Amino acid sequence: MSQPDPPQLGPAHRWLGRAAVAAIGASLALIVTVGAQRPSAAEPVFPAASPWPPWSVDTHPPVILVAISMWAAAVLGSTGVALGLLAARRGWRPRPRFLIIGSVVAVIALLVIAPMGSGDMLDYAAYGRIAVLGHSPYLMTPFRLKIAGDPIGTITPVIFEHDPSVYGPLATASEWAASKLAGDSAAKTIFWLKLWNALAYLALVLALDRLLRGDGAQRVRAHLLWSVNPLMLFAVLAGGHIDGLAACLGVIALIALRRIDARHGLLAGALLGAAAAVKAPLILFGAGLAWAARRSPRTLAALVLGTAAAAVPSYLLAGQGAISAVVNRASGQPVFYVPWELLARALHWSAASQRIDAAGILAFAVLAAVLLWRMPAGPPGLPSARPALALTLAWLIVSPQQRPWYDAMLFPLLAMMPATRLDWIVLFRAAAATMAELPGSTYYLYLRPSWLSRTGGVLSTELVPWALILAVVALLALCVTGRWTPRDRRDAPAARPRVAAWLRSSGARDSRPPRTAPR
Repeated sequence: MSQPDPPQLGPAHRWLGRAAVAAIGASLALIVTVGAQRPSAAEPVFPAASPWPPWSVDTHPPVILVAISMWAAAVLGSTGVALGLLAARRGWRPRPRFLIIGSVVAVIALLVIAPMGSGDMLDYAAYGRIAVLGHSPYLMTPFRLKIAGDPIGTITPVIFEHDPSVYGPLATASEWAASKLAGDSAAKTIFWLKLWNALAYLALVLALDRLLRGDGAQRVRAHLLWSVNPLMLFAVLAGGHIDGLAACLGVIALIALRRIDARHGLLAGALLGAAAAVKAPLILFGAGLAWAARRSPRTLAALVLGTAAAAVPSYLLAGQGAISAVVNRASGQPVFYVPWELLARALHWSAASQRIDAAGILAFAVLAAVLLWRMPAGPPGLPSARPALALTLAWLIVSPQQRPWYDAMLFPLLAMMPATRLDWIVLFRAAAATMAELPGSTYYLYLRPSWLSRTGGVLSTELVPWALILAVVALLALCVTGRWTPRDRRDAPAARPRVAAWLRSSGARDSRPPRTAPR
């Protein structure tokens, strides 16, 4: 099927596209450059296993240089994505294969450098080692490995050494596999863990590209939001967070239910169950799948059966500790830069964690209802995307336990939706949260010189919480006004029919009549 030609680009629009490429490239170059230097304030410490990755140069970069470089990378990366989205709305159409190649190159570069941004990968390695030794990481903590003198236990971050695993049983299985392949080498274990993430990330790149290949504007937008998005590449590949694996399974589950029948329902349910067995919050995607299958009892039953077949046995095999881990994670200590901390300080709350958890649940319920009511229509032929995005966004934006890498389950959903002003809110919020976490393994309290520590403190505990509040206010304003899309968006009339035509040609069926997005 031939596609209509995009609008002719003027000099300003070409400049936007070139500036986007330059900013994204500079951001990724900064991340890789910092990651290739060890030891640094952005990276956890563990022994190398040459010639295995991570490959690095022993330069001991100054803390101030690392911090400023990482902050600059976050600003450049988010700015580059924003410029690219703006250029795409005005007709910029880079060849998708170039964006895919750029994503592959970035993934490989981040795969072979040290993990950055947090020490979570050292926890993953410890949990995998515990499982290989025949114990349960839901009952045994890394501290017991450490006092036994185990090489993996000795490099576990102090702040997490008394914490059992809070991840699902399939996450533990991936950690077990990495540890089994690597033996007692932390560097080799981390490499295998990063490899699983790399494969999941690229699988999602290809899945989104194939889904949207009939629409040039949506295809470019998806690659900007996911494939070459420095914020997501940093979180999933550089940081090595397992959220990328969970997001891959969950999003492909939504795509699998393009055809409403029992076979596809069973497949989508199995993928959803697997995603929830990596990280439990992915079960929110199930609401989207259930909505898509609501008019087909056979499909709905197959969906439930597939989910149970994947999730229930894995949790039963992992034991009661795995179920307790889900509960403990949902009621954990609030992250220091979420807006709830400002509220707790202003009201002088005692037992703040419990009150914040209760407030977060209430806020999630209210915001989810508002978004389900007021969000614009999703893509024709993919009815699961809109409710999945509404619930996921509501949970992430008000949760007391939120980190920038959790957005790995948000950006692919956003990429499947038509372009709206919601793009800017999600991108702004992700950039703010990323800034609060930088430079990485060394928190702002320990940055030197002292002025750098004060700068990091003001950024993380004062500016970022207000930025996250602004994101919530902007989202509510969109819900109230209904002005999700600009009046002069040029590609709106042509974009969605082309997506619908491709989905129809692929055998997709929408279970509800098309809706008109509110102005």
